[in-house]
Amino acid sequence: MSTVKSTDVKDNFKEYKVIQKEKTFSTKKERNSGIELLKIIAIVLIVIFHVVNTLKTINPYISYSDYVIDLSVATTDIWKFILTIFSYLGYLGNSIFFICSAWFLLRSSKYNKRKWFFMLLEIWFISMFILVVMLIIRHGDISGKILLKSILPTTFAPNWYLTCYLLFYPIHPLLNVVIQKLDKQHLFRFSAALFVIYGCFAFIKNDLFFSSTIILWIAIYFVMAYIQLYLKDFADSAKYNFMLLAVGLVGWFGIAFVANYLGLHISFFNDKVLRWATNYNPFLIIIAIALFNLMRKLTFKNRAINYISSLSLLVYIIHENVVLRNYCRTALWNYVYKNYGYSHILLWVFALSFIVFMFGLVSSMIYDKTIRTFIRKLADTLYLMIRKFYLKVEKLLLKVS
Repeated sequence: MSTVKSTDVKDNFKEYKVIQKEKTFSTKKERNSGIELLKIIAIVLIVIFHVVNTLKTINPYISYSDYVIDLSVATTDIWKFILTIFSYLGYLGNSIFFICSAWFLLRSSKYNKRKWFFMLLEIWFISMFILVVMLIIRHGDISGKILLKSILPTTFAPNWYLTCYLLFYPIHPLLNVVIQKLDKQHLFRFSAALFVIYGCFAFIKNDLFFSSTIILWIAIYFVMAYIQLYLKDFADSAKYNFMLLAVGLVGWFGIAFVANYLGLHISFFNDKVLRWATNYNPFLIIIAIALFNLMRKLTFKNRAINYISSLSLLVYIIHENVVLRNYCRTALWNYVYKNYGYSHILLWVFALSFIVFMFGLVSSMIYDKTIRTFIRKLADTLYLMIRKFYLKVEKLLLKVS
């Protein structure tokens, strides 16, 4: 068996070690506005998805549900089919976000514990602040389940992406060590096997091979490592990535159309239209990779784009807050339904998505310019206290073991 420990591999990993500071997203020196613009597009796609998700999901925490539209059944209405396509956008946006992070995490040799703890505390603080405000507005009328999820937002993962990222971030340096130990041939085999198992088989049936989102992310991470190390010409080629984008788009729209067509003609498939709207959809992952490679080559700098992009995770946290989405977004749709009807439903989707996005963005800006610095200092203080206590306990346990 050949062991291809080429000088290219060593050179590539020397380049990795130049960047010692953790970069979930690119630093000011590295920040390419092409990638930052892609992250803004991703959060917009996620907002549209969540607005549509509210429209199609019955909410057990409210007394009204007339506004709900069932998008799970096959339809001949073009507007319903378009809404079905919109139901894929969140999964595409999630893949884009992770791939943007993965590209830079692959160049990191360690993770920033203080930054991790700050993110944890920030998620909790925003969740608690919104909860308190909504308790006052609703005079305490909030479900016990939602109350618990708001108090423990990371544990119960109402914003699942953030919890999953908090779990993935600390292990990425270990994954980088594994990647560094693998030669080209074995990295190809390993990344290909992971992607087939968790990006293809799990797409067919979600629980195959004990799949989970974090395992899917590890599979994508290894794929991105192979692309970054050995497919530089492909990653830099607009032609190849437009072809990859076309394959992904054809697969995405094709499978949605086929699912709807089968549902119209075979009763078994009638309610399976949204079956393929999932994070495991390989066509959406392919689209995300192609878009990242294309946008990465748009090397320009724009402060406004970079700043808005830096707030994207805050927008994610705020707009999809468990209290706001269950009580406020449902109220918006119910108001539209009662007062205007759904004759212009697609326009209303974009209108409400704009309102939700702008609310999240403006709220993020206010938080960023006011209390965020205090939260960061508080996180640093608490981190040092917890770390000191942990080291004492660890030292004691090591002595007695």
